[in-house]
Amino acid sequence: MGRPEEPLERDGSPVREFAFWLRDLRHRSGLTYDQLGKKAHYATSTVQAATAGHRLPTLRVTVAVVRACGGDTDQWHDYWTRIRRLLDGDIPAGVSRAIEPPWARVTAEPEASPVVTDPVVTDAGAGDGWYIESFSALLRLDAEPVEALEFRRVVATVDDLAELVTSLSVPRPPDDAGGAHDLDSELLYGGILERRGQPYDSFFQNVIVLPAPLRAGQRHEYAIRHRIPPGQQMASHYVHVPYRRSDRFELLVRFAAARPPGVVWVLRDAPTAAIYRGVPSAELLAPDQCGEVRVSFTGLRPGLGYGISWR
Repeated sequence: MGRPEEPLERDGSPVREFAFWLRDLRHRSGLTYDQLGKKAHYATSTVQAATAGHRLPTLRVTVAVVRACGGDTDQWHDYWTRIRRLLDGDIPAGVSRAIEPPWARVTAEPEASPVVTDPVVTDAGAGDGWYIESFSALLRLDAEPVEALEFRRVVATVDDLAELVTSLSVPRPPDDAGGAHDLDSELLYGGILERRGQPYDSFFQNVIVLPAPLRAGQRHEYAIRHRIPPGQQMASHYVHVPYRRSDRFELLVRFAAARPPGVVWVLRDAPTAAIYRGVPSAELLAPDQCGEVRVSFTGLRPGLGYGISWR
């Protein structure tokens, strides 16, 4: 019999993120570690070690585990290769060590939403054809349903940029064991919301088709509204985690004035583990008489979180 699965603390590091997604794949397959070992033709201890987050498993073990779980071996081969490159000691300076899973790559932008946002591996500059010059968000926790209004000004870095592919994550609170999660998204202006995907329970992808292709250096603004369906719980934080260049982020959160949280704190340069840990930082905020708190950030670093948390 295999050992019980040890908790995995996500800290944003490549190996931990790889292990997190490999665990996610196993959980969705419904296989126990013993069953997975038999299907993958490896010892139970070997497949458990692959998801432990201590070191990157070999490509051979990774492919065997993914195939046994019914995953896309080509995507995982690509993901493993990119993680392995990041672990090389001679990685060029300025290259982000945060990396997106291939199934999220179509997103290209790290979004923020009623939670932590998403993933894309980019270097310090070019991204994949655009970057965020400014991002402001209003989170209405005093509304039913809860909604987030997000406004972005983006800048094209290539000619003929015709669409923006974005993603966001709406993680479950620790005590939420309910059914599937959903999210209602509506583009208010700045293009057409053409496609939407949900490859994972809490992970959403959108494609915004622009009114006209942008030239390099040209700016464009758009606004989108996200609503959490009534009765669906939301994790107690709203965080922007950029994986491309993001110059400025401003956040206004409006709590119900009659029911303010006991403590509100700022998340700044926060790794994933700090976001989910729920331990107040030294930067505390007090909602005003309207129940509002405001924060702003500049010089955002790829792969780290910026926003607020509360309880």
